[in-house]
Amino acid sequence: MSAPPRTAPFRAARAYLNQRPLAVALALLSSLAASLCVVALLPLGYLGVDLLDTRGRVERYEDLPAARQAAFREEWATTGTRPGVVEKLTALKAAPLSDKSPITDWSLRHTLAVQDDLTRLVGPAAAEAYCPAELGAPDELGVLATVARQRGNVGGRVLGWFASWNPWAWRPSGPDSANAAYLTGLLVLALALVALRGLFLNLHASCSTAAVLAAGTRLRRAIYTHAQRLTAVALRPDEQAHVGELVAEKTDRVLDGLTASLAGAVRGPVLVGALLVLMLLGHVWLSVALVCAAATVWLVAGQAAAFFRRDVRLAERRAESRLAVMRESFATMTLSKAYLMERFSQTRFERQLADLGRSVARRQRGETFARPTLVTVITLAAVLVAYFAGRVALAGELTLAGMALKLGTLTVLVYAVTRWTAARARVRVGGHAAADLFAFLDRRADVAQAVDAEFLQPLAKKLELHEVSLREPGTGRMVLEKVSMAIPAGSTAALVAGDPAVALAVAHLLTRFADPTGGEVRIDGKNTRWVTPESIRTQVALVLERSLTFTDTVANNIGCGDAGFTLPRIIEAAKLAHAHQFIQRLPNGYETPVGGPGHALTAGERFRVALARAILRDPSVLVIEEPAEALDADSLVLIDDTLARVRPGRTILFLARRASTVMGADQVFVVQDGKLAASGKHADLMQGSELYRLLHFKQSLAGAV
Repeated sequence: MSAPPRTAPFRAARAYLNQRPLAVALALLSSLAASLCVVALLPLGYLGVDLLDTRGRVERYEDLPAARQAAFREEWATTGTRPGVVEKLTALKAAPLSDKSPITDWSLRHTLAVQDDLTRLVGPAAAEAYCPAELGAPDELGVLATVARQRGNVGGRVLGWFASWNPWAWRPSGPDSANAAYLTGLLVLALALVALRGLFLNLHASCSTAAVLAAGTRLRRAIYTHAQRLTAVALRPDEQAHVGELVAEKTDRVLDGLTASLAGAVRGPVLVGALLVLMLLGHVWLSVALVCAAATVWLVAGQAAAFFRRDVRLAERRAESRLAVMRESFATMTLSKAYLMERFSQTRFERQLADLGRSVARRQRGETFARPTLVTVITLAAVLVAYFAGRVALAGELTLAGMALKLGTLTVLVYAVTRWTAARARVRVGGHAAADLFAFLDRRADVAQAVDAEFLQPLAKKLELHEVSLREPGTGRMVLEKVSMAIPAGSTAALVAGDPAVALAVAHLLTRFADPTGGEVRIDGKNTRWVTPESIRTQVALVLERSLTFTDTVANNIGCGDAGFTLPRIIEAAKLAHAHQFIQRLPNGYETPVGGPGHALTAGERFRVALARAILRDPSVLVIEEPAEALDADSLVLIDDTLARVRPGRTILFLARRASTVMGADQVFVVQDGKLAASGKHADLMQGSELYRLLHFKQSLAGAV
């Protein structure tokens, strides 16, 4: 069966952006506007280069290449029939006109044709500036030189419209040239476009960040909330690690993909499309040649370089593997001598040495060939394009400004395609992460509250597991199988299991982190399925090794951020747990951060903080997992004293690891391979259960007394 498409989960992730629709719309629009600013800068650059090249002088008939002179003579057949053209020409030079006329006749015709086109495209004032009534007027006319040369195509019409609305671009001021004002105006427009682009990019970054952060908050909240409903997350450390990866790395990848989609969804196609259109203006075949050359460099040279880079990485991994074996050879010299395997070790070392040499040579070859190959292909493409461009320029079909525009557009086009491709790659990575994320969110919740669930009162009679079975979610492993246990209220019980996961499963069932797959968990005869989880967790407090403390202040570790627990009450609970003394010695007392980057606590101190947290809630049932890490003698004495103080009136279940705890319990339950193997008092089990004697011997041997 084929893998599910990754686009559907990513579309689901994009739906989380709808919380900030205005921010999303502004991000897309500002991205589009920034792209258009880039496109608009290229024609401005073309106009600037063209001004420097022509100095604003309208080209004369004598300056045209032979091919363009012939083209004009063909054009005159149409231009010369326009109303008033012949009359104007006769007024300028009363001479018979024919194809055999001197070149001065065609110069006048060219002048008149340009004047007539400037009248149509820009206006009479522009035509008068080009052919003034008085002599001695300046002939540096700014944009009119470009309009006159481009008057027969779309670019000329667009420039004519621009010139008609901006006379500063061509109107001389007295005897002075129009070029200075025109160049200054181009500079002002370019600076304005650059400033606008920066403004739009900042607006895009701000809006996309706001939208993506809101989506990330919702996604992480959804993962956390759903994880609370899943039994597997409560039971299995690997599932907890998986959820942690979803909240951190996977969500970050989704958010990065969303950011890339907001940037590239509009900017990429619009920018590439606009640049391609701009490339095709002017000499079409040269544009096609440039695009083909760029595509060749990008595809062929890029793929070749990628191949060499992959080869280098493989060679590096192989070389590192061989070096590791060679380092091992030195560490096992004693073994080699002891078993008379020097010859074998020498042969093995020589084989690894030869393979290392081949790997290093392969790596060097890849590093040596990658860059020269790329440079060679780029150079060949550049030489061929330069030759073709030179032929076009010699034929007079492209100006210096036109060449600069095409090369500038091509450069930006390659950059835009590269950025767009990179954005799409980020979106694909985000799609894969979104698939994992929504696969988790689609998992059915295991624990649900019944509509008519009761509120649990403090335990008064007994805590009972009746024929309870539990299958581990995900693996299907049977953790518990038809286990029955009864613990009277106010008593102390110890659960001894060869597999720590079995003991934790019982703790999770009692607090209803998980529901049994068979049988019932009863508190005072009530099935916990019909009791609210909140009331169960109010009455059953856990002290588990994996969650003794968390990264926050000591006060919040004990009070869990509940405003109902005031600092005096927290201090009283800490005193009862023998934690108050060492907390006072911390740098900031109860406000000292612990866990993670905070102040480091010893194992005994962390255990006493967890005991204070449980005591503060005054539960009727305490489930205490004794730490696997050996505690110092002082901590053990203080913990035992705390338990002796809180024991009256409470039911305590130890997930026991200390022999002394088992010996002091009212009853002991022994679970092996998921089944209840034995139960009773310590003395009776020592006589009647070989398994219990073995487990007790292991506990005593470990030094847990």
